[in-house]
Amino acid sequence: AQLSAPAAVETDYIVKATTFQAQEVARLDQLKAATIVEMAVVAKGLSEVQILMSIPGIGEKTALCLLAELGDVRRFHSANAINAYVGIDLIQYQSENYNAEQHIRKRGNAYARKIMYRAIINIVSAARYRPTRISAAYKRKKQSSQFNRTKKIAVAAMSQLNRLIRHLILNNEPYDKTAFCPEP
Repeated sequence: AQLSAPAAVETDYIVKATTFQAQEVARLDQLKAATIVEMAVVAKGLSEVQILMSIPGIGEKTALCLLAELGDVRRFHSANAINAYVGIDLIQYQSENYNAEQHIRKRGNAYARKIMYRAIINIVSAARYRPTRISAAYKRKKQSSQFNRTKKIAVAAMSQLNRLIRHLILNNEPYDKTAFCPEP
């Protein structure tokens, strides 16, 4: 108890180190916020930002970060190419009589993969007020699964999101709830 930070004197090393780390976190948080503002100014003329923001659950920050990591979505020849770029394409190992379970490669852009995972969580959270096919498929798989495989279900939803993003950007149209709403 005597060595813990609350019991330490202001001049102790642990207090100085903790204070420095807290100040560094605050500085980095401010830098991150300023970077997002700069990204919004640069991307103001891009129609892709508005298209992505039309998807329920995707806000400005997520849309900007997705576009920053993916780049021009039109350069991908298919949604599977986006999956490979992000690193969520499936791989299966087989050897004679042995078949391993499928898993993702994780060779792609780790930041884009993390942003897409967070986007799926946001889409599922927003589904309470504005449901989408992605959130409906996520919930359907979650309910039918005997095991708690949330990440695997999220990866499948990420693949659906890639297809949706590619379709919307290639056709230059915003998300239309009536066209993509889940079946009752």
